[in-house]
Parts: sequence; C-alpha cells; structure tokens
Amino acid sequence: MSEHEEIKSNNRPWIDQIQSFNELYREEENNVEVSPGIKLGWVKGVLIPCLLSIWGVMLFLRMQWILGHAGIFHSIIIILIALVIILITTFSLSAISTNGKVKGGGLYFIISRSIGPEFGASIGILLAFANTISAAMNTIGFCISLRSLLQENDISIIDSNFRFRALGVFSIIIMSILCCIGMDREAEVQNALLIAIIIGIFNVIIGSFNGPKSNIAKASGFTGPNMETFKQNWYSDYRIDNNVQQSFFTIFAVFFPSVTGIQAGANISGDLKDPSASIPKGTLLSILITITSYIVLIIVPGAVQLREASGFENELQDGFYLNCSFRNCTKGLYNDKNLMQSISLWPITIYFGCFGATISTALTALISVPKLLQRMGQDDVYPLLKYLAKGYGKSKEPYRAHIFAMILSSILLIIGELNDIASLISTIYLSAYAMLNLCTFHIAYFKPLGWRPTYKFYSKWLSLAAAIICIIVMVFIHKKMSAIVGCAICILYRIAARKKEVINWGSSKQTRHIKTFIKNIYKSNTIQYHVKNYLPNLIVFSGNPESRKKLVSLAHLITKNNGIQMCVNIEKISLTPRQKKIRLDKGIQWLKNSGIKSLYVVIDNIGLDLATHMVYSCGHGQFKPNIVMVGYKSDWLNCPYQDLQTYLNIFNVANMNGMSTIMVRVSSTENFENQNLLMQDFKHLNKKEEIPYKIQSNQNTSIRNQQKVADCFVKIKNKEFSFDKKSKHDGTVDVWWLYNDGGLSLIISYILKHRSTWKNCKFRIFGVTNRVECLSEEKNKLKQLLSLYRIDFDYLDIILSNTTDLSTMTYFNSLLERASSKENQFDEYNLHKEHISETLFLRDLIELHSFNSDLIILTTPKNNEELNILFMCWIETISRGLPPCIIINGSTEPVITVNA
Repeated sequence: MSEHEEIKSNNRPWIDQIQSFNELYREEENNVEVSPGIKLGWVKGVLIPCLLSIWGVMLFLRMQWILGHAGIFHSIIIILIALVIILITTFSLSAISTNGKVKGGGLYFIISRSIGPEFGASIGILLAFANTISAAMNTIGFCISLRSLLQENDISIIDSNFRFRALGVFSIIIMSILCCIGMDREAEVQNALLIAIIIGIFNVIIGSFNGPKSNIAKASGFTGPNMETFKQNWYSDYRIDNNVQQSFFTIFAVFFPSVTGIQAGANISGDLKDPSASIPKGTLLSILITITSYIVLIIVPGAVQLREASGFENELQDGFYLNCSFRNCTKGLYNDKNLMQSISLWPITIYFGCFGATISTALTALISVPKLLQRMGQDDVYPLLKYLAKGYGKSKEPYRAHIFAMILSSILLIIGELNDIASLISTIYLSAYAMLNLCTFHIAYFKPLGWRPTYKFYSKWLSLAAAIICIIVMVFIHKKMSAIVGCAICILYRIAARKKEVINWGSSKQTRHIKTFIKNIYKSNTIQYHVKNYLPNLIVFSGNPESRKKLVSLAHLITKNNGIQMCVNIEKISLTPRQKKIRLDKGIQWLKNSGIKSLYVVIDNIGLDLATHMVYSCGHGQFKPNIVMVGYKSDWLNCPYQDLQTYLNIFNVANMNGMSTIMVRVSSTENFENQNLLMQDFKHLNKKEEIPYKIQSNQNTSIRNQQKVADCFVKIKNKEFSFDKKSKHDGTVDVWWLYNDGGLSLIISYILKHRSTWKNCKFRIFGVTNRVECLSEEKNKLKQLLSLYRIDFDYLDIILSNTTDLSTMTYFNSLLERASSKENQFDEYNLHKEHISETLFLRDLIELHSFNSDLIILTTPKNNEELNILFMCWIETISRGLPPCIIINGSTEPVITVNA
C-alpha cells in the first residue's frame, strides 16, 4: 500500500469503517496455513493412528518377557507409571493444541510455537530420530514374527542374519512407497491392520480361558486359569538376560516405547480437519483402550502361563518339565517368543495381529518423520533441512524427506537390536515429553493474553510434576544415554538460537521476559537510589544511528553491561506510520548488525529540546535517563539562530531535570567558515610568524614547536578516529578533571580503561590550580582521592594556571562578535563574558600537554543560568584543532563514592 492509499484508507467515512465479520473471518481463515489433500476426522486422523502407534512391537513379542521378569505386580506398576506420564502429557498436549490452529509438524510445531524455536527445533530433531528408530524397531519385530511363522511351517528362507536384515530393508522400502502414495491409501491399509490386532488380542484372551488343548501345551507351562500360577507370577524375578542384569528400570525402558504413540495424531496435525478438537478426543480415548489392553495382556497370561518349562511332553507325568535349574528351558514367559501364539485360540491370528501391530507403528513413524522434517525445513531453523522440505504434487508430499527417513531407518535396522533400540527410544521420548510438559507449565504459569486453550482439563503443576518424573525416570533408565541426549539438546539449542532474532512466533519465553521487565519496572520506583548503584542511562540524539556511528559507538562503550542506551531520531516534519516504521526498522537493523545493544525510537513533529523533556519523562526509578549525549554542532556559527537555540536547549532541559550532558567532538577540523582562520594560521608558518595556538615553553614559541603543531594538526585532520569496538587503540587518553561533575569523567574513563579496545591506552589525569604553594598538596590529595575511589591512572599532574594568551582571547572575542551580531545581542553577552574569558588559559594548557593524545575528556563549568552563545564560543575556543574530545557538563550529583 502506498502512502497516498494509506492516508486515503484512514480517511474513509465512519459508516464505511463498520466491521464486516464475514470479511474478518475470511481474513483469519486465509492466515491459517491449509495443507492440500484429504482432511481426516478424529477417528481416522487421531484415534486409529494412535492405537496403531501404541500397539506396537511390544504387544505380542515382548509383553510375556516383561511379565516374566517384572511379575504381575511390578508390570502393572510400570504400566501405571507410563500411564501417569502419558496421561498428563496428553493433557498438556491437548491444552497447547487447542490454543489456536495447529499446523503440520506435530510436537515440534507445538513446542516451538509455545516456548520458542530453540527448544522446539532441538526436540524436533530428536523426535524425528526417535520415530526413525521406532520404524526400524517395529520392522525388526515384523521380521521376527514372519520368521517364526515360516519356521513353524518348516520354511527356512530368512533364517540367516543377512536374509533377515535384507527382508527388513525391503519392508521399509515398501512401507515408504506406501507412505508416499498418500494419506488416503495408507489409512485404508491401517484399518485392516487395526482389525488384525483387535482379533489377535481377543484371541489371546479366549484361548487363555479355554486352557491347554494338548499335553505339549501343558509341558510348555500353559496351565489355563489357575490361582497358583497367578500367585507365582505376582512377584518379580529379575534375571540376567543378554548379559544384562534386568531391573525395574531396564524393564520400564523396554516397555515405555509401547506408549509413545500418543503424539501420532499431533504428528499429522496438518492433515486433520480440526486438530484442536480431534487431538484431545482421539488421543485420550486411544490411551484408555491401549492401557486397558496392556493390563489385560499382563493379568491374563500371568494367570495361565508359568515362567519356565521344558516343553517336553514325556516329562509331564513326573513334573520334571518344571525343573529348569540345571538347563536352559525354551518355554515359558522368559524364553518363549511365540508364547502368545501358544496360549491363543487360533495361533495364526496372533501372527497377523503381530504383523498389524509392527507394520502399523512403522508406517505411522515413516509418515510422521517426513512431515516433521518438512515443517522444520520450511521454518528454516536448521538450513540443512531446507533441502528436505520441498514438496511435490498437489499434496506437497516431501519425497526427499521420505527417502531420507527410509535410508536412515534401514541403516538403524541393520545395526540395531530390539532391547537396545527400545532404551534409546525411551530416553528420547521421555526428554521430549518432559519438554512438552515444561512448555505447558511455562506458558500456563506466565499466562500471556494469547493463552486461551479450549481444553480446560489440565494443571500447570501436574505438567511440572510430569516433567520432573520424566527426567528422573530417564536418568534411572540409562545415565549415559540421558547425558548424551541432554548434550545433543544443548548443541541443537545453540545452533537454533542463532535464528531466534529472525524467527518470531510469539513464544512464552518472550512473555516471561516482558512480564519480568514489567515487574522490575514497578520495582524500580520503590528502590531508593544509592551512589554505589549508579548506572549510566544515556539518551543519544543520534538521528539515524548509521549517520552518527562514532557517537552511537561511544554510547555503547559506556552503557554496555552498565546501563541503558536509547538512540533518538527526531524528525521535525510529521511522518506517516509507514514512514516511521521504515525508519525504525532500518535503525534497529543497523544497531543489531553492528552488535550495539540500544533502544531506538523515532519521534516526529517535535523539536530537540521538547523531545528531551518527553524522553526523560518516560523513564522510571533506576531506569530514568541521567545523561544526554549529543554530537558537536559544527555549523553553529552559520546556522539560523533558532536552530542554535534549540540545540542549546537540550543542555538547558537536561540541567533542569538533573541530567548530565556529554558533547562529543570527534573531528575538530569541521569545514565551516570560521575554520578558515585556523588554516590561515598554519600558512603563516612559512613566514615564520606566530600562530594563535602555540605550545608554550617558558613563554617562548620556537619555529620547531610551531611546525610540530602544524604536523599534529594535519595528523588529526587525516586520521580516521572511531570508538567502534573493532578499532584497537594504544595511544593516550587524557582526563582534564577541572570542574565538579560528580565524578562522571572518572567513571567514563574507568569504563573506557576496562574495554578491550582501549585497555592498552595510557590514561592520564590533569587538574589545575592558580596557587603555586598548593601544587604539591593538590597533587597528593588527587592521588589519595583516586586511591579512595579505587581508580588507577598511569600518570597524574596538577598544573599551574596562567594568564590567557592574547591570540586566544582575540579569537574568542571574534567568535562572540560574529555569533551575537545576528541577534544584536553583543553588548548583552559582552557584559557576562568576564567569568568565562578568565578560563580561556585552559586552551593553552590542554594544547601543551594533550595535543598528541588520542582522546581528551574535558569537564566544563556548571552554570546556574541557561546556556547560550557564550557557552558555544567557549567550547569552540577550547577544543578547536585538538584531538577528539568528550566534553562533559556534569549535574554535580555524585556518581562515585569512597564508601563500601
């Protein structure tokens, strides 16, 4: 929109500005990213994927092994602990997912939009990795089941390890191709798999109650419903398995991946019709169904199957089939991988159920990983993922991400073992769930106005408790793995943190910073000021900061880690909101690119002096500005009188409000009319005439010293001086502490001395006295005073004042005459100049001692009256032709103290 159109739209008749809710709804609807393709309801999109993802490889292949080691009691406790974690996590997930429209990306999207891209991206990478491992693990489970089925029918096609792995890789490729076809076809396949799983579960229950049908089944430890069997299996009996002493937490680590499918619906949130309503409903119902089935598959086998048995029918009569103390029995809860088939009514249905459980979970994982990687690539948190984000076809399917997930899953399948993989998945998912719960706690605790979830059944304290439980369990499961995952999160966090200035998703971290700042603002009015806590808070009249780099850089040197810097751009004309935003964005961007921490504000249609009043009134307590910094007005002699008066009013307003002022004159060879006199002086050197600014040595000036002045002047004129942090300085900084400024000049020199770019400089301090007998005493007192202040200088001296040089006085008078003649006020200024002209001898002293310095810090006398042209004449006379000067007009309010 152009400026003309913007103004025109703002001037519409009021009747035309009445809001249309139809248009507003359409605008908001257009702001929501809608992914193309078929949209799923809560049953197909959440309930079924969650059921299939939770009912995974553990359902028929590892539940009996878990029961054998942990017993019924501990197994139920393990299931209940997992239930507490996933239930509270689901409450948290439901709360966040109903707080606005959820796009594709699952937990990554939810966490990143809630607490910031750093945590979201780091957890997103780990979740993608965990899902890839899950796909590999469940494919291994499918291959184990298929091998068992083939062996039962005396078919040994995949008995070798190579063929076993090859079958797994081939299965992953087929499933990946199926995922690439689209969600509609994949959903049809999942429906069939779900039916197979449900039939398998009921088949186990029915077969268990029917009891053993043969003596072989009895010899395998299948007793049918039996209270003695139930009692024997009630307590745990942890043993060594695969050279690992099993325990409560190792068993928990193996089981926990069985319940990590709760985010399956959230992972495909971009394909849901209404994610906010579907995710809570479908996820909670899936948890109720699956946890019930797990408990049933613990209690039922625990009541009908012994832990160990030989399986030999001839040992049945004498009971020897139960004696496994001296041999490795292959039957029973510990060792029989096909136990669910043995106790079921129709064993073949268990195989199909196992196929359904493993393939469905692998499919869900292989679908969610590409979607997650695509979202992360689109967000550009990690640049390397951008390549994987490219979508193809009408549905924008991420084929590159599919291929990546397929290759990674295949590699993990080739090198992985079922139990080891389960422990790694558990650690990653526990860390992800801990982060999700922390997100919910964080955002619910700070409660931004944007936190309005429609799902109300959650508690921030329960979310915090669940996060703590997740971390504790994670550490108990595997300390080293937890440390590795923690380090990975930290590394990924640091990488993603580099993008936080670019990415803005309105996270709860921002809310915390804002609310903490608000809290401290209110507190600042109650904190009484003490000189020990003095902080330099600067208003910098910088205009566009890029146009006054040296001024802004000096302010940054002073305020960095010490106070607040605010750069102010005053525009005399009135700006449109668009113009003001352009200037504001440009200034902020330059400050950020320059590494300068500073606030920046653009104020239009106002004068500099009024702006000083305005900006000062915005501060509170310790955050009030106490220093005004301006550049030297080099054209003050030729500018309109009103402009000069406005400039001087900055100092007058600052003095009125108790603020100090700092005038920075980086170049004292500005090209305006009165500088021609200085150039003429140097031309006179060739005629061996005296110049107005001479180095006094026993009141005599030699041609050699005159030439030295000329050389130094040329050096200063040509030297590119900067306060920038990149510029190293190793010269001399001179502090002329002549007038009471509350110690501000000492504080500024102390700050500069401890900056890396100025620490190699030699710092000197000078004072002046007009009494010869006081020279030694004044010098000793200055030394003692600096010692009390704990401020070190490389050199200090007290200099005896003298009479003002005639040429200096002449120059001052000529400046005053020229400056005041425009307003016909020469006579008035002439009456008040005596107290100023008496101090002009300082020019000669500063020239004598500091002409070769790199920087001069100079204090000015305090004036109870308003500053006027006399002040500018004095500054011009004192500082013309000298090295860069920081000219301080202090408020006399102490900023430094000797007290502890």
